[in-house]
Amino acid sequence: MPPGPGSSLRWPRALALAAVATTTGVAAHGYAGGLLPSAAVQVVVFGLCTVGVAALLGGPASTLRVVLLTVGGQTFIHAALTVTAGHRGDPVAATPPVRHVEPTLPAASGRRTGSLLDQYDAARTAAGGTIDTELVLPAGLRHLVADLAGAHAPMMAVHLTAAALVGLWLAVGEHALWTLVALAAGAVLPRAARLLAIAVTPAVGCAVPTVVPALRCPQPPPRLVHLARAVVRRGPPVLLAA
Repeated sequence: MPPGPGSSLRWPRALALAAVATTTGVAAHGYAGGLLPSAAVQVVVFGLCTVGVAALLGGPASTLRVVLLTVGGQTFIHAALTVTAGHRGDPVAATPPVRHVEPTLPAASGRRTGSLLDQYDAARTAAGGTIDTELVLPAGLRHLVADLAGAHAPMMAVHLTAAALVGLWLAVGEHALWTLVALAAGAVLPRAARLLAIAVTPAVGCAVPTVVPALRCPQPPPRLVHLARAVVRRGPPVLLAA
C-alpha cells in the first residue's frame, strides 16, 4: 500500500512540535534559574522528544491531542534538563567517607548468632549510622518535587497554562494543514490527472496509420483501344461452324 499523506507528514509535524516544545521548555527552565547541559545532551533530549511525538502523529491529530503533546513535551524537556543540569543554588551532595567496619555479633558455642538484619544493624551502628537513616534524593528530583507542590505550585500552573495556549496555537496550524491537504486532493489532483491523461493518451492509444498506395492497372493507349473496337470477326461462317 503506498504511503498516504499522514505518513509523509508525520516527521515534519513531529519536528515542528518538538522544536516548539523544546524552545519553550528551555526558556521556562532558564526562567526558573535552571542550568543547561552540554550540546550533545540537548540534542539527545530533542531527539527523544521528536520520536515520542512522531509515534502519536500518524494521522490528523485532534486539538486535545496536540495540546497534550505540547504540555507533555515541555514537561519532559524541563524534567530532563533539571535532572541532567540542575538549577543555580542547588546544594552539592557531600558523600561522607565510607568506613568498612567488621560487624561484631555475640558468639555462642563458637558460632555467631543472629539474623542478617542483626548483622546489618550492627554494621551500621559501628559505622556511626542507624537503620533509620533518611534517604537523600538527588537535587534534580527534589527540585521537581518542589515545583509540583508547595510554594512553586502556582508557578507550575502558570507554565502549564502557557503550554496549553501554545498547544492550541499548534492545533490551529494542524487543522489548517489538513484542510489544505484535503483541498489539494479534491481540486488539484483530479485536474493534474486529466492533464496527464491528455498528454499520455496520443502517444499510447492513437497510432499513426501507415498509408499504403493502391495498386492500379496500367491503362492501354487510346489508339490500341480504337483498333480493338474496329477489328471484325474472322473465321468460318457461324452456320458452318455449328
